[in-house]
Amino acid sequence: MGLNNSLFRKRRIVIDSSSRCNLSCPGCPRTKSMQKGTNGSISDMPMEYFKALVRPENNIRRLTYNLTLSDAIYSGVFIEQLEYINSLDSRPNINVSTNGSGRNKEWWKSFAKLLKMTDRIEFAIDGLEDTNHIYRVNSKWNSIVNGIKTLRENWQGEMMWRYVIFEHNYHQVLKAEKFAEELGFDKFRPVIGDTRTPTNMILRSKTWKDIQYDLS
Repeated sequence: MGLNNSLFRKRRIVIDSSSRCNLSCPGCPRTKSMQKGTNGSISDMPMEYFKALVRPENNIRRLTYNLTLSDAIYSGVFIEQLEYINSLDSRPNINVSTNGSGRNKEWWKSFAKLLKMTDRIEFAIDGLEDTNHIYRVNSKWNSIVNGIKTLRENWQGEMMWRYVIFEHNYHQVLKAEKFAEELGFDKFRPVIGDTRTPTNMILRSKTWKDIQYDLS
């Protein structure tokens, strides 16, 4: 196969490696489709497609697994994809965004072994133990914390906590920032919910400017 012209001169690719996710976030298009009964089949990206996408001549510099319609850690081919990437002479750097729920210590140790110091892992956690599950429906707090600690113990690359601020968790931002430091995160990034935010979860009691002031 020759060079994929659609990727010519491009260096960063965002993908979903599957359509799998254990969560049911109310703002996610996947959740909405499931509620309407219009969701497609649950499947993983065929490895031949993935290998064609990241083949050396496409010169991919950074590959991002984003929380678009799935969470990469639930994919049945995610580990296999990382193993393939590590076999390349010119390996792209990896970004992974995940809620981090549902995997055991052994999985996180195996994952850590496949990462390089130039990779970046983002945990999308919207609150603390009593609030994260309100938006991240079905997430398991102890499982998330276990995954964070295990990854930090076995890999020292960049780890970030992204915290979407809703009406039900705005009062915990400072506590979460402190907890992020205790867990060994390199960055804590609070953000305001976007257009996907359910009406009843939209931040009303405090302004973004006030929250930024509290964090400064």
